[in-house]
Amino acid sequence: MLFNHRARYGHRRKVLVLGGAPDGELVAKKLQKMPDRYEVIGIFDDRWRRLKSQNMQHCVPVLGSVDDLITLCRKDLPDMIVIAIFDARRERIRDILHKVIVLPVDIYLAADIFPPGFCSGILQDDDTGLCLIPISKVLLSGGRYWVKWAEDKILALFFIIALLPVYILIAILIKLDSRGPVFFVQNRYGFNDKVIKVLKFRTMYVEKGDATGADRTVRNDPRVTRIGRYLRSFSLDELPQFFNVLRGEMSVVGPRAHATAMRVDDELYEKAVDCYSARHRVRPGMTGLAQIRGYRGEVTSRAAAQKRVDNDLYYINHWTLGLDLKIILKSIYIVLFNRENAF
Repeated sequence: MLFNHRARYGHRRKVLVLGGAPDGELVAKKLQKMPDRYEVIGIFDDRWRRLKSQNMQHCVPVLGSVDDLITLCRKDLPDMIVIAIFDARRERIRDILHKVIVLPVDIYLAADIFPPGFCSGILQDDDTGLCLIPISKVLLSGGRYWVKWAEDKILALFFIIALLPVYILIAILIKLDSRGPVFFVQNRYGFNDKVIKVLKFRTMYVEKGDATGADRTVRNDPRVTRIGRYLRSFSLDELPQFFNVLRGEMSVVGPRAHATAMRVDDELYEKAVDCYSARHRVRPGMTGLAQIRGYRGEVTSRAAAQKRVDNDLYYINHWTLGLDLKIILKSIYIVLFNRENAF
């Protein structure tokens, strides 16, 4: 019996296979027998130079290493990644998983050890014992995706219209307080590690500002203008990000968008924090679970940075509409009555 699976998707799923011959080749051939459901783009391997040197034959192109797979996914996401290395040692599988599990894509582990009828994965071939076991799933898909989309659009439109007089007043105060533009634009990480331009009201003197985000803001920072201190205290400098939400670059609630040059202990976040990029499996948010749990403001250690990311990942894995509403209400309360970490 070949893959007794009913497709849950309305289109052919684009698949990348991680693992060369013989294991990856077996999986690729099985999937190619269902061309109406699956399109196998290519094979990648953590030891791909060995595949090239031995001139192994494959039914689809061998496109490179694990790093090449990640680079491709950052440009154009597939629907599935299948890890097909049946007899790999634990350390090898762990190293591969740590690299690919941060991607916002369905990931499956292929195994060939199941007796007929015992596979609980999405695909099964009783003749060979082959089974694809889900390891990581796209977190906001189907109906959940559209609920989150509607939540963002409705809230963004509501707050932009309701706060329009506040936007105008803040713009006038910024122009009267110091020379320079009303808005500050900064490159930050968005969905799937894509760089987005995040809008804020300018709170620093133009000649002292840091567009990269490498020089973190500290309490009583001399770079901050007079009106900027009030804006930051009440998080009013963040209000223009509702336009980022409306454009589909951000969400109202999600992991906070970090500047691409953001550091902790003089090292980039992605180097200092384990599985850091996994927080980019969803769109970044204006506020998030880490912020209402006290992990906001200045980060002074790797442990604090890891705690912040751990909360981001908890939110991603446990998202509900109710959780978003709770975070929004708690964020409003903190802004109004508990601003000790805002500066």
